[in-house]
Amino acid sequence: MTNKTRTDAVANIVSKTLAQRFEDEFVFDPIIVKPETDRDGEEYLHIIIVFDGDQKHLDPEWTAGLLGRIRPKLIEMGIDEFPSKSFVEKSEWEALQRGRYFESA
Repeated sequence: MTNKTRTDAVANIVSKTLAQRFEDEFVFDPIIVKPETDRDGEEYLHIIIVFDGDQKHLDPEWTAGLLGRIRPKLIEMGIDEFPSKSFVEKSEWEALQRGRYFESA
């Protein structure tokens, strides 16, 4: 599986999982998956979720468990890297595009 195929598959899983919980309350776009390496040399997948909607309705208890919901699906697909997530408001997205998330893209 190519790197692009893997990242697209992860983004698709995240998108479907979010849609099941939030239906029409939010627009989650884009969802970007970036393979990264931590300080200890361990590879992981940084999932950047850009959302448009009222943040006070973004259930923090549910979103805190998002990684636990998607992890079994990733393992099923043969993706062993642990996921990490960041939720970013659409209004902040443009500034972040110019920042650290895309320095190496």
